[in-house]
Formats: sequence, C-alpha cells, structure tokens
Amino acid sequence: MNRNTGLSLLELLLAIALLSIILAATAPSLGGIIEQRRGDEVMRLLRGAIEFTRVAAIGSGGLATLCPSRDGQSCGGGWQEGMIAFVDGDGDRIPDSGDALPRAFRFPAPAGSLRWRSFGNRQYLQMTAMGFTRNQNGSFTWCPANGDARQARRLILNAAGRLREAEDRDGDGIRESGNGEALVCD
Repeated sequence: MNRNTGLSLLELLLAIALLSIILAATAPSLGGIIEQRRGDEVMRLLRGAIEFTRVAAIGSGGLATLCPSRDGQSCGGGWQEGMIAFVDGDGDRIPDSGDALPRAFRFPAPAGSLRWRSFGNRQYLQMTAMGFTRNQNGSFTWCPANGDARQARRLILNAAGRLREAEDRDGDGIRESGNGEALVCD
C-alpha cells in the first residue's frame, strides 16, 4: 500500500495562519529588542569615544576635543552622524596642522538621534591634561527613530570626567535623568 505523506492544502493553510499569528504577536517585541541593542551599541561606542578623548588629553599633556563630524575630518553635523577626537594643541576646537590627526568614530546604524547637553550648551567636549572636562559636565541622550522613551539611553558625564548611564530607578521601564525625571524623546 503506497500512502502519500504530504500535507493537504487545508493543513498547509492552517499552518501558515498559525505561523502568521505567532509572528504578529512577537513582532513588536522583536522591534523593541532591536532598538535596545542599537541603544546599547550607541552607548558603548560613545563611552569609548569619550574615554579615548580623555586618554588622549592625559597622554598629550594638553587639551583634547571630541566633536560631531559628518566627514570624519572636521567638526560639524549631528552627533549621530559620527564624531572625531583629536589632541587640540591650540584649544580652538578645529583639527588643524598643529594637532594630532583626528580619530573618527562612526555608528554602524545611525537610526535615531543623539544630543549633547552641557553647561554652556557647547556642541563639543574638551578634556584637560588632568582628565577633567573643561567645565562641561553634561549628558548625551540617544533616542531611537521611533521615539520610544523606553528605549532611550543617557550617558552622564561629570566635571571630573567620570561617566555613568542613566537607570530606571522607579521600575516604570523608562530611565531617569540625574534629577529623577523620566527621559523624553522629542
């Protein structure tokens, strides 16, 4: 007796319908996981760029500057487009011939926004030979492209050059700023 072991059309349609329901139910959580990983990667690269700038300042015995950079050679653009760090011998925040060549930092997937807010609202960060900021305590805030504040991240920098990440202290799923207010994405 030769028996067919394949699926009938009805069985195949039921299997596809069931798979579609399962995928529809898990798709939003997968998007959240992707944004969470992207935020983690942005914070890791940002932390590395700040630490590199601090070490460059200490090692050179002078100022080092970190600024946003579109082209990886000069300052300008948004932080999420990339950054450069360089020893800034004359302190003018412009990489020129007297300064060490800039080191570029690029984000692999620049979806979202990255903002730097600091004392004096300067759109650069300078570190001194002592490893301190140049009177620029502040914070970097990353928001995903979808604006979901639950995925937002904040890296807080104090005047001594120490970094810490914002935490969700009240357990509502949204990290809080240094003063306890929930992060907001515009």
